Amino acid sequence: AEYAAKYNLGKDVPYTTYQNSDVTQTVISENSRGDVRPIWELLYNHYGVLKKLNATWTKQYRDMVVEKGEGAEGGGGHYGGTSGGFDQLGYGTLLYSL
Repeated sequence: AEYAAKYNLGKDVPYTTYQNSDVTQTVISENSRGDVRPIWELLYNHYGVLKKLNATWTKQYRDMVVEKGEGAEGGGGHYGGTSGGFDQLGYGTLLYSL
């Protein structure tokens, strides 16, 4: 989560070329970079609060999601009509805040 949060906040992260039988990806994709998704409350509260692990980037991204959601993480349908907006249930501020 820290890697994804840091990257989605616009920071550089290390990347190793990915290759399989169909494709070789030499650079990390910028597709959907910075998109808001309703998963960050769950991640931050589990790792940062409950497990007491360093979740600096996860917290920063969670804060951005909550700010854009006018004070709370929204539900799946609040982030667009494409499938990406429904990847997670959402409502994390309500369900997962500790």
